Amino acid sequence: MIHVAIISHGHEQLLIDSRLGGLLDERTHLKIWIKDNKPAAKLKTFCEQHQVFYTDADAGLGFGENNNYLFKLIEAQSGFEVYDFFLVMNPDITVTPETVFSLTEKMRTSGHEIATLNLYRDQAMQVPDKNIRHFPGMLSIMKMPLVNTFSETYDKDRIAAATDAIAVEWASGAFLAFEPALYRALGGFDPSYFMYFEDVDICFRARLYHQQAVYYYPHLKAIHTAAHKNRNIFSQHARWFFHSFSKFLLRRYLRLSPAYSGKSAPDTKN
Repeated sequence: MIHVAIISHGHEQLLIDSRLGGLLDERTHLKIWIKDNKPAAKLKTFCEQHQVFYTDADAGLGFGENNNYLFKLIEAQSGFEVYDFFLVMNPDITVTPETVFSLTEKMRTSGHEIATLNLYRDQAMQVPDKNIRHFPGMLSIMKMPLVNTFSETYDKDRIAAATDAIAVEWASGAFLAFEPALYRALGGFDPSYFMYFEDVDICFRARLYHQQAVYYYPHLKAIHTAAHKNRNIFSQHARWFFHSFSKFLLRRYLRLSPAYSGKSAPDTKN
């Protein structure tokens, strides 16, 4: 079973219109778990009508802690069996079930424990999303005003022409698949990152402490209609961004502890 964790924060209409990112009608090998971080009756009703798991408990948690919550809830309610996967997916992702199955099958046969696919910013899949990058470092602070990015991106065209899969340093948490044993060993996302860089951090720890690189599959594609909110330096999102950026740099260079604990999930269905 592929367990798909989706956190909604006011994305109820987007999720309804996309039929949960294109995955609603697949039930045999895929189960969707919705955590509503900004409770909406419309989304709750939609999930009830389609028999999709929904909870609005503990609203207001950060991105990483919300996903940790769902992971622990899955363990409590159904458990992870052999060959199961845990997929973290943004509500603004649209993907086919066949693409998800192809990714997890490739992970299973290759032994890759954390992986992603090729995201695009438009329906025609012509504008690539920069979802695979190198880890940011101290020089990133000086380069950011010049290149308008905090870390160097990979050349997707070059990768697609050269290989079926390649190890990258980190991939966006917009779409990130895990072998559950690795996610458990990592303690999930570090909840001290309320927003931003929790995906950089978990990929960094997977590589450093568990020798598991993130694998990118360029020929498997999905759409990510992202809306970045950290551009205004006076916004709350910008403050979260720079606070998390600083935290990651300290972690990278000071090698802080790899063990974290997320929020416990209840043993009963909500």
